[in-house]
Amino acid sequence: MAEKKAYGTVLIKAKAILDYMMSQDTGLTLKEISEGIQAPKSTTLKILTTMGEQNIIWRNDDTKQYFFGTELIGYGQRALADFDISRIALPFLKKLRDKTEETVHLGIEQNNKVVYLQKLESPQSINLKSRIGGKLNLYSSAMGKAILASKTPEELDEYFSKETLKPVTDYTIISISELNKQIAAVKENGYSIDDKENQPEVVCVGAVLQKNGQVYGAFSVSTPDYRLGDHRRDQIIQYVLETKKEIEQAL
Repeated sequence: MAEKKAYGTVLIKAKAILDYMMSQDTGLTLKEISEGIQAPKSTTLKILTTMGEQNIIWRNDDTKQYFFGTELIGYGQRALADFDISRIALPFLKKLRDKTEETVHLGIEQNNKVVYLQKLESPQSINLKSRIGGKLNLYSSAMGKAILASKTPEELDEYFSKETLKPVTDYTIISISELNKQIAAVKENGYSIDDKENQPEVVCVGAVLQKNGQVYGAFSVSTPDYRLGDHRRDQIIQYVLETKKEIEQAL
């Protein structure tokens, strides 16, 4: 039993390393990784070396930084292919991206977070932090609020009892009563809004994807707020509602 636990511990630490690397925008040194996961440098180095031998990560000898390796590409592509919602929704999301000329995302809920499954880039200039596999708060994102609106009152109470609401930007709503008002509006209108709550100067319009009581995920359109006048906002909302209907019919 002790040996089994030891292997499990190593696997957990390896995942912690990958999770921490995913949370950062650049490569990381051994010192940065060991401090980030709060593990000894010697233990961290052993795991990094093993993952490097398997091409899961690689090390730049000049900068001493570690990066994701080529082996993960195949895993990521297979994981995406295994999600039916990604395959079914993709053609409709491409059409939405082309109509709006804005960035479109697809995500699913996992452990009270939104995980990006797809990101379709805008042809226009926009700097978004999002990346496939990255995670978002449910309470501060359009996709997240759309997913929250699909939950029962009991499920919402459980979520808010466990989640610590922290401001991501100056506009993040951290009042449960105010969020409940927004969630009620999402249920009524069919779409959600993230008004610079997750990234400054970026507004998102989202909707949940569900059929026969099952939630498959959510999607959103992201645009800089300076491109979003009242007419443009209404237009994007209409496109989102149309796309929601098309995807749900295809499920």
